[in-house]
Amino acid sequence: MFGFRTVLVGDPSFLKDLFSPSVHSPFLRRMPLLPGFKELGMDKEGLLLNLDISKWRHNRKFFQQSLSPPSFIELSTLYTRDCCEEMMTYWNDIKIDQVVRLDEWYRAFTSDMMGLVAADSKEESLKILYKKTVDSNAKLSFELENVDLNDLNKLSNGEQYRRLRSDYADAIAFFVFIPKFFWNLPWFRQKCKYFRQVLVALSQFEIKFIKERKAMIDDQKYINNITIDTNKNIINSNWNGNKVRSDFLTMLLTMNNDSNPSPEDIKQNIREMFGAGTGTTTTSLCTIAYLLSKHPEVEQRMVKEILSVIGPSKNVGSFDLSKLVYTEAVIYEAMRLYPVIPITFRFTPEITTQIDGHSFPPNTIFGINLSHIQRNEKYFKDPNTFNPERFLGNWRETLPTFAFSPFGQGMRSCPGKHFAMTEMKVILATIYRKYTFKLVNPKEPLHLKFTLVNDISKLEVFLEKRKLE
Repeated sequence: MFGFRTVLVGDPSFLKDLFSPSVHSPFLRRMPLLPGFKELGMDKEGLLLNLDISKWRHNRKFFQQSLSPPSFIELSTLYTRDCCEEMMTYWNDIKIDQVVRLDEWYRAFTSDMMGLVAADSKEESLKILYKKTVDSNAKLSFELENVDLNDLNKLSNGEQYRRLRSDYADAIAFFVFIPKFFWNLPWFRQKCKYFRQVLVALSQFEIKFIKERKAMIDDQKYINNITIDTNKNIINSNWNGNKVRSDFLTMLLTMNNDSNPSPEDIKQNIREMFGAGTGTTTTSLCTIAYLLSKHPEVEQRMVKEILSVIGPSKNVGSFDLSKLVYTEAVIYEAMRLYPVIPITFRFTPEITTQIDGHSFPPNTIFGINLSHIQRNEKYFKDPNTFNPERFLGNWRETLPTFAFSPFGQGMRSCPGKHFAMTEMKVILATIYRKYTFKLVNPKEPLHLKFTLVNDISKLEVFLEKRKLE
């Protein structure tokens, strides 16, 4: 893989060293240094592919600090709930026999929600998709690919950022998977030039936004004393009488005063927050919808739990979520069957690695096959059956260590896993009280495409309003 020896590992008993929780583990890198990572600036920034271990440790620390305050979890719950309500308002105008691309709706939802959670900047993706859905002839700014990079300032901030992030995803695919040798060949040269322009434009946009927020915080002498007003949907803070949202960007800038991170330090973390919170969550939500539509008895039990904990109409609160035990089991079982990251990687240039009596030299890539492990009958009875009950009770005590890793393990595990579970529980508890989904083609398999993650490519459903007994 990428010219390096690659070993696939499919036995959790071999993962103790690869998944070590130690900050001094030799396996803190996912991949070797590739030219594309340097071009993207990911080799020394952010968390995902950062090869500068000291900087990676630093980034992970303040990433976790920014995601952990109760005020951030409360705000995430509020934003998620409000975006759900907006989406369901639009659904009221969709005819019962109209085919709905649930993957598009969930992608628009997560885009709007992550814009608010990450930087209090809503992209209006839901509103734009609604207009496209009810009027297929409408001329919409939704089709942003037709806008020249030099004309982006004619768009709203949300539209600019959505366009740049979309192109950024394509830039990642280009620089990671196209060998550097090809970048200067005729057809590839234009693509390479364009994607470099995208990287510059995206960095300029993000740095400008971050500097503006930092100036606002400095000017108004922000004091970290934040509370939630659930009636007014605002965060109350000592901003000389002003109101400020306790979003991820604010947390990054205010929870890490000792390190005083620069906008350049922060921008990659914002990008990765968006990436982790949109595509991956969309895939998980569509997987859950697909499985529940095929197993109505499981959906009925989940809805029964939601109604008993929250009721038919009360707003979902963060304090309710720990009581949604079966709902959590549904999420875990969907992630077991269809992991968003089916293979995760570890790499070390430093040591010879011993696994099951075999020696592997430095510079070996280890691919941990989570998809294989999580469908192995040695660890899960009837592994291809959708059965959330396997995640009830003391399931953690009965499974071998590392047999179930929905968010990875060790120091490279997902730092936003609690946020992700909060988001998905709020979505399920809000939407499934009012709607159920029927597959347009029940016999079709789940449409997933694999790059380095599983990404949902299409899920067609009919919407049905739920009739509560």
